[in-house]
Amino acid sequence: MNNLSDLLTDSQFNIVSNMLSLGIASMLFTTFFLVLARDRVLPRYRLAVLISATVTGIAAYHYFRMFDSFNHAFSTLDGAVNNAAIYNVGYRYVDWLLTVPLLLMEIVAVLALTRQLQSSLLKRLVPAAALMIILGYPGDAKLDIWGIAPSVWGLLSTIPFLYILYVLFIELSKSLVRQSPGVQKKIKQLRLLLIATWGVYPIAFIFAMNSDGFVADQFVAREVGYTIADILAKCLFGLLIFSIARMKSAEDDAEFAKTEFRD
Repeated sequence: MNNLSDLLTDSQFNIVSNMLSLGIASMLFTTFFLVLARDRVLPRYRLAVLISATVTGIAAYHYFRMFDSFNHAFSTLDGAVNNAAIYNVGYRYVDWLLTVPLLLMEIVAVLALTRQLQSSLLKRLVPAAALMIILGYPGDAKLDIWGIAPSVWGLLSTIPFLYILYVLFIELSKSLVRQSPGVQKKIKQLRLLLIATWGVYPIAFIFAMNSDGFVADQFVAREVGYTIADILAKCLFGLLIFSIARMKSAEDDAEFAKTEFRD
């Protein structure tokens, strides 16, 4: 957790507050949509859609907590900033610890692979995702654990990140040959979306790592960057999963396609 002082201007406060509010709205209403729309795909693909809704639902809860923590840390009373309050950066990491493995599960679930192949992929992806988040937290929060520098924690968290990319781009690609061209294209878009959004996190990590204490501009940039990346990596990702589930449902069932995709 980071001790915050009265270094945020009114405009900086409003930027972070509005971005966290946008995060809440995006996550919450994406969850509502995915839950209500789950019957628009065949039963075999509904698990992937419900996992997507779970991801955004978990994120919505944690964005509520972050919004409350931020406002408490910077609440004003008679023009005085509450310097003693603490903004809990751990909320993001608890969120990621739960949602990042689920994001990877969405990809595997929506492809409707054989049980053996699903199990093989998940046994590698889920532990790697959890390890990536666990190793990244001490560095971002600048915790003094065993005297290890934040940069070392960042480097350690990069190892499972690279392994996840290997599984997604090398191992998963072997199973895509059995998918239709349309589905293959969507899966490639999902993987590129993950790289683009996940790439924001190490960049923000590196900027924060190079400063001691609280720096307002870096704090604002980090919160804005993390929130935008979260919205894309969770909401847009979940909607792409839903579109893949719809596409595969239409491919599997001609009657479904006629009902759902009328001219």
